[in-house]
Amino acid sequence: MSWAKPSCKQTCKANARRLHLGVLWLFAWIGAALQGQAAYAAPDELPSEYRLKAAFLYRIGQFVEWPETSQRTGDAAFTICVLGSNPFGESLRELSTRSLGARPIALLYPSSASEARLCQIVYTDLPTKKTVLELSALLADSPVLTVGGAAQFVDAGGGIGFVVVDGKLRLEINLDVLKRANLKPSAKLVEVAVRTVGGAKGRP
Repeated sequence: MSWAKPSCKQTCKANARRLHLGVLWLFAWIGAALQGQAAYAAPDELPSEYRLKAAFLYRIGQFVEWPETSQRTGDAAFTICVLGSNPFGESLRELSTRSLGARPIALLYPSSASEARLCQIVYTDLPTKKTVLELSALLADSPVLTVGGAAQFVDAGGGIGFVVVDGKLRLEINLDVLKRANLKPSAKLVEVAVRTVGGAKGRP
């Protein structure tokens, strides 16, 4: 007796459901981090865009592996930096009360891209492809994760970009940029990205 193979419609639907659940899982976790105990908020209590981005930066730090050489020694801080104007206000300062593993989080505001080499994560809202390319070139040989909110950030050489899809904050990842920086994103982080650039599993 032979068994019929599942149709493309069935398998595609199952794959889409798994991806949807992965996205819901990540956002529920971020919601819990933002509110301490609840994963969801009433519509009039939803966090601002940059409070969400601050929560994303924290979670990204948990789902990316840095090389041993960037870990320094002992309880050295895990440094999150903002290059250029700081749109976060008080939202980012909340992270300075947290830790990643055994490492306390420190916030820095470098005045130049060269100073950003001291960071583990650099967030920037640099507005043009040219400035993002310049930043990427300066940090190309450093284990620094660049994160940004400008349009086509990952296409311009950024590591992880924030995009808004259907009114919701999502991630895009440039796998080649992370590889060159010797950074390893977890499979779960890659799974919930709405788009990846480069790498064997890059997808539109």
